[in-house]
Amino acid sequence: MLFHIFYRRFSYFTVDVDTERVSDGKILKLIRAMLKSGVMEDGVWKATETGSPQGSVISPLLANIYLDEFDQKMKARGIRIVRYADDILIFSKTQEEAREFLAIAINILEIDMKLKVNRNKTRITTLEEGFHFLGFEIKGERVGIEKSRLKRFKGKVKGLTRRNQSTPVKEIVKELNPLLRGFASYFRIVDLQSTLRGLLSWIRRRLRAIILHQWKSTKKLNRVLRRAGWEEKVNLRMNKWRSSHTKAVNYAIPNRFFEEINLFDMTSYYHPLSKYPILDP
Repeated sequence: MLFHIFYRRFSYFTVDVDTERVSDGKILKLIRAMLKSGVMEDGVWKATETGSPQGSVISPLLANIYLDEFDQKMKARGIRIVRYADDILIFSKTQEEAREFLAIAINILEIDMKLKVNRNKTRITTLEEGFHFLGFEIKGERVGIEKSRLKRFKGKVKGLTRRNQSTPVKEIVKELNPLLRGFASYFRIVDLQSTLRGLLSWIRRRLRAIILHQWKSTKKLNRVLRRAGWEEKVNLRMNKWRSSHTKAVNYAIPNRFFEEINLFDMTSYYHPLSKYPILDP
């Protein structure tokens, strides 16, 4: 059995408790300054009374420092957990054990550490039912990518590959590559080979659409086709999305072209896990 525990609000004890383990006065002063820096809401600055504002760059660091105590207390009880910042998985063998471990975890977090557990985002589930963790979708023996993460990634790609731009495709590829490399690297252990191939094909198609838009007329397209050995004259609408997927356009702008301008091949990072040790009994 597995269950998620999520919580978002740190208590005002954060800095005071960590003072016992952090002796560098400059670091403590910097942390206090960042915690009291306030937040912008609708363009208006507001002071923060307690805790670290959500989204603050220092929040993950504070979470790891502060929650080390939680890790140690759970470990001392022989309870297996996986934690990244304030996202936690706790493992058990039975439903009864899961309820017991959940009660222990909540007691440590809320009573000992003065944190607030979000009950709405806390649940007990089985591996067969599946769950999401850090953008991954884990179900049975399969590890996939969460749909919202895939949608977000495609949204970023679309933002960089708008058809009506005049930026040279080589320059667009330079901007795209860090995004593609980061996505592929993060999800390289996922069973995603066919999805990565599909994404790469879709990205190449979007780049072809940009090239067609920049060529403007079929004159340039037919000139390129003749040089490549294509004999028939082509007549299509250069600014239409469907034109970028025609046989003639793929012939004029082959996959080899994108290799030559160094478009990152996401499938080269694919390295799926064959076993998941953390899930083994």
